[in-house]
Amino acid sequence: MPLKVRDPLRWCRERPEAEERRVPLAIDLGIAKTNKYASRESGDTAEVVERPGGGVSGVVVDGQGSGTGAKALSLLLTGKAVALLKEGVRDGAVARAVHDTLLAYRGGKVSASLDIVSADLKHGALVLTRNGTSPIILRTGDDVRSLPPVEGPIGIYPFTRPGVERFPLQAGLQVWVFTDGVVTAGKRAGMPRLDLESVAGALMDSELDARAQARRLLQVAMDADSGRPGDDMCVLTLRILAPAGDDAVRTLHMSLPGT
Repeated sequence: MPLKVRDPLRWCRERPEAEERRVPLAIDLGIAKTNKYASRESGDTAEVVERPGGGVSGVVVDGQGSGTGAKALSLLLTGKAVALLKEGVRDGAVARAVHDTLLAYRGGKVSASLDIVSADLKHGALVLTRNGTSPIILRTGDDVRSLPPVEGPIGIYPFTRPGVERFPLQAGLQVWVFTDGVVTAGKRAGMPRLDLESVAGALMDSELDARAQARRLLQVAMDADSGRPGDDMCVLTLRILAPAGDDAVRTLHMSLPGT
């Protein structure tokens, strides 16, 4: 039987021309997070980095446990991810490298969840790269749906791989990322699980920007825990908008509570 030789130029010929075009879209990204009640440090860390080819990536890591140890771990892993993304490494390869780092660092005894959300303007795609236990809420057009996790946390098994999903980048697209503290809010009080899909869907239709939306949903989760979060909580939302005029100014806002 003759061998089938892979054509190295096939991908080049079949690649859509749209992948090489700059997409005239605006990105609105917001993050809100808080620590577990009575804990000074949050094991959830979120970072934002510009992509070399255009666009941004948001990285969210939930280190196992809470407190100082979990914070040190999540800082280590987000730092690794951000450094690789700045170098142009593909998101799936970044997730694998972060997993390998944790596995080597802690010998398979500590896990972490990892989410990378990328608005890739060079290729006109929203890329979701995920290792964890929490769902993601995605809006495409008028459709709002929950995407369950497809791969488990990083750091435990040698050959763990990320789940990677791609969606065309277009105005009206929005994605929500949560850590497990948000998903399980209210559980200690015996309350039903938050309907994150409904809450996020309502906020998407509001006039609030991404930062205000993330803060509002975080508050809903905190209220479910009676204002005393049972776990570290982090919410990241990213919206794709039609550009407003020719304004080329980029802004970033941050607010940190006193310690």
